[in-house]
Amino acid sequence: MAGNQPRPADETSARRPAAQRDRPVRIRSPGAESHRRADPPGDAAGAAGRDRKRGYHSMKRWKLIRHHGEIYLFVLPTVILIALFQYYPAASGVFHSFFRWNGADISEPVGLRNYVDLVKNADFWNSFRVAFIIGLWNVVKMSTALAVAVAIHRCRSARVQFLYRILFVIPMVLPGLVIVLIWRSFFFEATSGYLNLFLKSTGLMRVLDYIARNFLGWGDIFAPDKNPAWLGHPRLILPACIIWGFPWVGSFAVLTHLAKLQSVSRDIYEAADIDGVNWWTKFTRIEFPLITGSIYINLVFTIIGTIKDAGMVLALAGFEGGPGGVVTVPALFMLRKAFMDQRMGYACAVGIVLTMVVMLLQKLSNYGMQWGELSTPQKARVRGALLALALAAMLAEKLAFVGWILLLIAIPYGYIFGRPRRGAVEMSARLLLLAVGAGWYAGVVDPPAMLARITLPGGTVLRAVVQHLAPALKFLLVAFGMPWYLVRAPVSQLLAVRRQAHLEELTRRHEEKIRRTYERAEIPWRKAITRVAALGLRFAKHAFIWFVLAFAFLPLYLMLIVSVKTNQQFYEAPAVLTHPLHWENWRTAWEMVTPTVANSIFISTTATVLTLIFALGAAYFFARLRMPLSGFLWNAVLVLMMMPAIANLVPLFRLLRDMNLLNTLTALILVGASGGQIFAIFVLRNFVADIPRDLYEAAEIDGASHFQQMLRIVLPLSGPILGTVGVMQFIAQWNDFVLPLIVMRDHARLPVMVQLLRMAGEYIKLWGPLMAGYAMASIPIIILFIFSMRLFVRGLTEGAVKG
Repeated sequence: MAGNQPRPADETSARRPAAQRDRPVRIRSPGAESHRRADPPGDAAGAAGRDRKRGYHSMKRWKLIRHHGEIYLFVLPTVILIALFQYYPAASGVFHSFFRWNGADISEPVGLRNYVDLVKNADFWNSFRVAFIIGLWNVVKMSTALAVAVAIHRCRSARVQFLYRILFVIPMVLPGLVIVLIWRSFFFEATSGYLNLFLKSTGLMRVLDYIARNFLGWGDIFAPDKNPAWLGHPRLILPACIIWGFPWVGSFAVLTHLAKLQSVSRDIYEAADIDGVNWWTKFTRIEFPLITGSIYINLVFTIIGTIKDAGMVLALAGFEGGPGGVVTVPALFMLRKAFMDQRMGYACAVGIVLTMVVMLLQKLSNYGMQWGELSTPQKARVRGALLALALAAMLAEKLAFVGWILLLIAIPYGYIFGRPRRGAVEMSARLLLLAVGAGWYAGVVDPPAMLARITLPGGTVLRAVVQHLAPALKFLLVAFGMPWYLVRAPVSQLLAVRRQAHLEELTRRHEEKIRRTYERAEIPWRKAITRVAALGLRFAKHAFIWFVLAFAFLPLYLMLIVSVKTNQQFYEAPAVLTHPLHWENWRTAWEMVTPTVANSIFISTTATVLTLIFALGAAYFFARLRMPLSGFLWNAVLVLMMMPAIANLVPLFRLLRDMNLLNTLTALILVGASGGQIFAIFVLRNFVADIPRDLYEAAEIDGASHFQQMLRIVLPLSGPILGTVGVMQFIAQWNDFVLPLIVMRDHARLPVMVQLLRMAGEYIKLWGPLMAGYAMASIPIIILFIFSMRLFVRGLTEGAVKG
């Protein structure tokens, strides 16, 4: 390669003197132009010069096409796939949402009728209420992952920490659908389910019966002589959707928290031990502040994922959403309207609203993560948006509690309790608000009655809105006209003096405590007690970890134990191994599951390979040079990261039907590759951008094309990150069952997850072959994990630390 003639990197390099042509060509890195120093305000000449410079760089970027035009070939497959299978279904969904359409070629334009009917539909708003309830409980369940991560991090041995990390990854690679089906089959079964047996044997059933009768008003659901039907009773189906998967270990969250905790130096813990800091203070003062960012990210992802997903609820409750549809989430509501009621246009409107809600929540979450960096006007706009959402949620009776939560978040507490402002107009306005709110509470003032006297258009509507939002408006009026607003200045000064005195007292006490700690540490019997307490704490720490691991591995244990039982052995001793072992169950499961396992292996492998190839090429395009249209295409990829894929399922089904791809493996491969490469591009772009640019420049001097740079520089260096992304993509493709459930009909072409779902739905179940089928569906993922275990764990934790 060194003997080839050097190729100029841009137009100016060809006009340089011959003596300078052999020098390395400095290529401007992507985004470098965005770091130019801004001109001073009011400098007209500087502004004009900046505009000319922008125009020059814009022209220079367009001239790069002459020498680097082939780089567009790297992003071309990505553009085709996302345009065809992501943006076209989204645009088609927007278009058909204005029609009365049943999926056929005949449709009737109805304007905004679908959206109006959707706003009036109480079941639709109830689906969001159910999603928010499940999401909030999922946030509570994150506490187990946090406690486990802290316990593992405090283990002294690095080998023990690595062992625990590996053990907690194994439940994560098991197909999520298999875990759900095991809970549905074993734990929630009414007559002999493990959950009812556990509650009765421990006496907790009586406690639940007392709570249900005296506090919840549920009657005798948990009566001692009854077996609660967790998935068959309207009041119990929602708790079942919440408690499944106990102890909610959240392996991905555990690894993320561990990656953050690894940055804590051991010297900090040694200093804390010297100061006599207990284990709880270490958590609150050292560990928790460090992992707050990862906790917030997991929290946001959990809530948003619950709102836009329907897979687990579909597996537990079916398309009907349980008895009476009480656990219908928005995505499941859309699927039912589309494929059961044949109201495709209406379902498209549901998908559009779901997309807007998810994108709004993600935007607000971004503001929340960057709250300290926002300006005062930006914070005011965010609070105004939250206040508008709160009032809109309260208009829908099913979402009133969501409105109250948003209202409490939107209140500017710092503005109310902060430094007082001296404006007389503002003071008078606040006193007026306080008077109106207090008078409204006391019944002296009746704003709705006053609005009834308004003769202007809209007065009746305004009165109805005020009556509906009366509790919230009363609260706001009093909150923004707080009585202590008048006295907070002297109170703030008094509190400042008290705070300073308290700080001095704390300093003195801390010094005294340190002195006493050193003195007590030398007493022999205290040394013995401290040593025993430390051993007890270490034992409790490891016991807690193994307790969580035992429950995490319980579905795997039950799956293997029951797979060699007959139905009679299962009913007699469901949780222990019995003889004789019936290995013929595996032979029966092999005949039922093997073809579908082969289909899933082919689909997942092909989709993963295509995803990695296309994503790496697109990542090279975005990271290598700042070409024309690169910013537009990058923003298009970022938008897709926020769009819920399931919202476009109805128009995507129509597209696949028009392309004659229904009931084909090609449809699953192409759709899987188009959706999977979005996240892969985001990850790989950061990696490619971190490769030293001197390597690219040296390759260009030697005359290497972009294809040669990709093969000889990027590809060899990208092995670890490609392995990690490939494993995650393979697992995601393997576990997907919503799209195959909709588009596949031929039994010979079904993926294994859909086959398992159909087997679990049979009225008469052969428990042994069924569990053996679950195990066979998990074996390929486990084998993949064994061969890529170190690579996967290292890439996952290092990526979390970098993020």
